[in-house]
Amino acid sequence: MSPFTPSTRPIGPLLAVTAALLVGGAGYAVGQQARGPAPARRVIQPAGYKPTPSPLVPAILVGDTLYMSGNTGGDPASGQLVPGGLEPEMRQIMTNVQTVLAAADMSLGDVVAVTTYLADMADFAKYNEIYRSYFPDGAFPTRSTVAVRELARGARLEITMTAVRSK
Repeated sequence: MSPFTPSTRPIGPLLAVTAALLVGGAGYAVGQQARGPAPARRVIQPAGYKPTPSPLVPAILVGDTLYMSGNTGGDPASGQLVPGGLEPEMRQIMTNVQTVLAAADMSLGDVVAVTTYLADMADFAKYNEIYRSYFPDGAFPTRSTVAVRELARGARLEITMTAVRSK
């Protein structure tokens, strides 16, 4: 019989138990370990931030990971979008996210992922120019940029970030 031909002989009991355990039989999952309690989940709401009428919070901290809501460049005290288009909105967004990061005892250096939604891809070069200025050492987080048809309040861009505490 070729080594590649399936055998019709029954396999021994020890081999059968071993095979069952390897494929997750008998209630065992291969490679699974007992888990401890889930890390605490804490809302990050910096002082001076006006609660929004939308059902969202600025950020949620779970363990050492901060998940930030999308930011459209509104003044956190008034809730109004800053006037002037892409550049003022972008600078307000970056001020806002730095405030949220600081409230979680983090900084831009802890940001690991950024998603940006642009209302017009013609703004992409200007967006990149401003974005670079906030990461002067070139230690950029991962990033995705998506063109969208429309954003809330007529914003030119919206940015969301994820940060992981590195201290």
